[in-house]
Amino acid sequence: MLVLAMDYTVRQLARLAGVSVRTLHYYDRIGLLKPRQRNINGYRLYSEEAILPLQQILFFRELGFSLGDIREIMGRPDFDAVSALESHRALLLKRAERLSELIETVDRTIQQLQGEGDMDIRDYYKGFSDEQIEAYRQEVRERWGQDTLEKSEERVREMGKEGFAAVQAEGGAIFQAIADNMNKGPDSPEVQEQVTKWRQWLENFQSYSDEAVLGLGQMYSQDPRFAEFFSKYGEGFPAFLTEAIGQYCKNRE
Repeated sequence: MLVLAMDYTVRQLARLAGVSVRTLHYYDRIGLLKPRQRNINGYRLYSEEAILPLQQILFFRELGFSLGDIREIMGRPDFDAVSALESHRALLLKRAERLSELIETVDRTIQQLQGEGDMDIRDYYKGFSDEQIEAYRQEVRERWGQDTLEKSEERVREMGKEGFAAVQAEGGAIFQAIADNMNKGPDSPEVQEQVTKWRQWLENFQSYSDEAVLGLGQMYSQDPRFAEFFSKYGEGFPAFLTEAIGQYCKNRE
């Protein structure tokens, strides 16, 4: 069966490509994209073969090339459409990455202007006194360095007040679930499931090695400041939590 190739009028091609008719007229005039023919009324007709070159032109324009440069590039004997598309893709991915960074910057700026991102870092340590906060921050500096402390607190600020409140609530729910299952033992599946969630929850603040996780778990009962804080979940909870975290780390060995 004979299949006839479809022709497009200039208006149809313009609508298909999302450009103006005037743009296609101009591309024709400068020799960048010529119609296949003109009908008896003088109207331009484009074949399906014009779609790919037009796509190439639009990609080049999006990437900032001038029409003169595009005409020169596409007019070369060694011009390869597949290689050009691969190049377009790489450049567009870089642009997307850059745009993503700019969007994050804008979002942070909006949060700050709306009063959401300008968090007092004391909100991070809710439940601790100012003296306890500074003592804890100093211990973080000594254990993991000033850079770790700054990155962790910056993550908190970027959450905004609502985001941080949600993270706090999630952490509280995990600790409460551990407390509710204390009678089943620190190595029980129920408790270990919650400790696993706790480990994932920690990533909201910074990335911890297994060694750091074990050290943090020990601090929860051995450091009087943490022990006092976690005692609100029940008698013996700080020691139980330390043991459960220790069991979690042992299981990962």
